[in-house]
Parts: sequence; structure tokens; C-alpha cells
Amino acid sequence: MRKKSEMVWGVIFRLFVVVFAAASLIMLQGLSEGLEPWVQSFLATSPLPDELRFHAASHGALIGILFSFSLLAMLRDPLSKPVLLQFYIVGHLIFLAVLAVTDPVLAKQTFFVFIMFAIVLATLYATYPNRREIWRSTEPRVVNRTLLLLTGGVLLALLPVIIGGISGQLQDPEQQFRWGEGSALAITLVYAAYLTATARTGTRTLGVIQGLTYVYMGAASLTLPQYPGSWGLWGGTAAIIFGILYPVIVFREHARHSLQLEQVRAG
Repeated sequence: MRKKSEMVWGVIFRLFVVVFAAASLIMLQGLSEGLEPWVQSFLATSPLPDELRFHAASHGALIGILFSFSLLAMLRDPLSKPVLLQFYIVGHLIFLAVLAVTDPVLAKQTFFVFIMFAIVLATLYATYPNRREIWRSTEPRVVNRTLLLLTGGVLLALLPVIIGGISGQLQDPEQQFRWGEGSALAITLVYAAYLTATARTGTRTLGVIQGLTYVYMGAASLTLPQYPGSWGLWGGTAAIIFGILYPVIVFREHARHSLQLEQVRAG
């Protein structure tokens, strides 16, 4: 009976996953703004000013890749990837917290965004068949030292992006959450790296999604090296290299961790 109930809720959860991922890509313009460095105004509701093209890339990376891909990855065996839902929920909370702190006036004007995300997160949480595993995993508590060191490196590398984004948002007279979104993206990437270091089931998928995000941001930076918010030529090159290597390191470390667990159980 319990298994049948989980199957039903699993179908309902997947339905909302598809709906919310599609909404992020289309209605929230994760796709159109994600293509902005190369294809301007594709599916956009209005033409984007040229100086915002790299900021649009940050939006595409956060909404179109990190959030949407982490949801879509749960379509296959969602019960084995509660860590992805944890990342999705906390990532949105980071986004909203950065908005509230860096531009409280804009946050008040766009309060419907907080309500919208609250409904989305509550719906996904309520329909997920194994809610307890999201926050209180039954897996052994482990932190991989190599991946934790990489998390520290990610924090140091992205610290200028975080500080620059917060500073730029505080000085933004037009009240658009563009600079701040770049900071939210960087902080979310740091959090994703920390989660990956826990070696929980599903974090390898999260590692691949992070790698795609870095490669994407690197390609956007190389395309628009002089634009406001860009990581520049050196930053873009480093992001692409790191984005390729990071998933490889994650898979290697997780394989080593699994081997150690097997050895402990065997003897």
C-alpha cells in the first residue's frame, strides 16, 4: 500500500517538475536570456538593452541551468535524489535573500515573486514522496575532504563576483535585480559545491550541473569579455577548464568513497 502511494505521489511530483521547469525556462526567460550572449531577444518579451547581455547570461545560468536542470534530473528516480530538491529549495531562498538585502525597495515592489516562489517550493515539497530525506538523510554523514577544499577554492574564486554584484546592486538606480542576481548565482554555486562535498546520493548529478554552469558562464564571458558583470577572458577561460574538470573529480571522489564503504562493510 505504501509503495503504491509513493508511486502515485511520484507521478504527481514529476508532473509539477515538468510544469515548473518549463515555466522557469519559458515564462521566467531562463532560455531566452541564457541565449542572449549569442542570440539576442530570442523569445524575450521585449528587447534587452545591450549593456545587460552578460547579466542575462547570469539569469540563464541560475534559472535556466542550475534550477531547471536540477528539477529535470529528478524525473528519473526522484526518490534517490532528495539532495537535488534540497538544493533547489535553498537556492531559491538564497536568490530571495540576496534580493531582499541588496534592494529592499525592489523586493517590496516585486513581492509577488516571493509569493510565487513560496507556492512553487511548497508544492514540490508537499508532493515529494520522501520529504524526510530532504533534510534528515539516513545516509552516513560524510564530508569529502578533496571536494570540501574545492568548495573553499570556489568561494575564494567567486568572492569578487559576489562582492562586485552586491556593490553594483546597491548602486543600481534603475532597480533591476541584475547585479544582485550575479551574486545570487555565485553564492548558489558555492552552496552547490558544499552539498556535493557531502557525497550524498544525487550529488554526482549536481556536480555535472555545476560543471555545465561553469562552462556556460565561461563561454558567455569569452563572448562578452568587456560587458558589465563579465568574468572576463581569464575568468572565462578558468571557468571552462574548471567546469570540465570538476565533474571528473566529483565522480572520482565518489567512486573512492563508495569503495571505502564497501571495504568497511566487508570487513
